[in-house]
Amino acid sequence: MKLSRLAAWLLLAVLLALLVFGTQMPGAWKDETLRVAHLPWWLTKVAHFGLFAGMAGLASAAPLHWRVPAVLGTALALGLTTEGLQFWASNRTPTWHDVGIDMAGALLGLGLARWKLR
Repeated sequence: MKLSRLAAWLLLAVLLALLVFGTQMPGAWKDETLRVAHLPWWLTKVAHFGLFAGMAGLASAAPLHWRVPAVLGTALALGLTTEGLQFWASNRTPTWHDVGIDMAGALLGLGLARWKLR
């Protein structure tokens, strides 16, 4: 499926909005949502990984074609920023581990997009 440049940017914006919403959601809301939906706590880690993989893959593939350093630098800046913002989110704690999960997702997304381009 080919995306237009506008559609790619819009999809990237939606993924970014989901990431920001999820990382800034108060801890009590997050915990209650997981409890009510009977979801495991680690699902949020999988969501981070998936969002970063999707954003990195989307940014590096057609029609956006970001260069590898730009994708990785943006992913690192975004991971550090979203974790840093958790200092001000209610009942949330930023961790280096989560930044690592974000970067692992970005590397996978970048790798898959580059592999598909061959």
